[in-house]
Amino acid sequence: MPTTFLNLSLILLVVLLTWLAYKYFELHEIVAPYQKRYKHLLSGIASMVDRIEGYNVRHSAEVAKICERLGIAAGLNLMQLQTLKTAAMLHDVGEILLPADVLNPEKPLDPEELFLIRAHPLLGELHLKKDNDICDEVPAIIRWHHERWDGLGYPDNLKGEEIPKSARILALADAISAMSNNRPYRKHQYSGREEILFELESHAGLQFDPELVRLWGKLIRKDLAEEIAEKLKQDDEEVEA
Repeated sequence: MPTTFLNLSLILLVVLLTWLAYKYFELHEIVAPYQKRYKHLLSGIASMVDRIEGYNVRHSAEVAKICERLGIAAGLNLMQLQTLKTAAMLHDVGEILLPADVLNPEKPLDPEELFLIRAHPLLGELHLKKDNDICDEVPAIIRWHHERWDGLGYPDNLKGEEIPKSARILALADAISAMSNNRPYRKHQYSGREEILFELESHAGLQFDPELVRLWGKLIRKDLAEEIAEKLKQDDEEVEA
């Protein structure tokens, strides 16, 4: 009797797991097209904002990739990572409402223009809250992605860990991407990842979360070490050939 009961239990378990797997793949087939359309929609909006800002690269997508790397290193879970990447793709959506000459200045901004620029996180937050109720934490992350660790950011002068971690990650990722691309109004153009990292480390604890800067430094040094190792390997192969 115990053996028969065990066999029956195993059969029922297999049937249940098979049914659950079927329902999972059935649901995946239903949801996948909508997820794909959602990603395409985000990408389209982000590309439009990038063009308005004057970037000749996919700035928002680059910010999202940096956010993903930093988010994983910082211990965010899958849901938090997805929310962060969505916020990264839309982080400058408020700039759509600003004059083009303010977004692509050829000279330093005057106080009025600077005020307009600093309004874009609020405009982005309000726009997303008004038009989309399913964004969850995305509008808040966008609102605070220009806050600073030392409390001198905007719009709310949040300080340190008062700033949500996802917003701190987005702030750092946005700066990394911006420094990686030449901008006409910037006096100094950065020559590479090492110089950008040096700049970030000099602002750790001031503009940026020092722990996030440390994590990014660890990732970059690992990348550089792997690239050097790969180059040495290729050189050895060429010598042997």
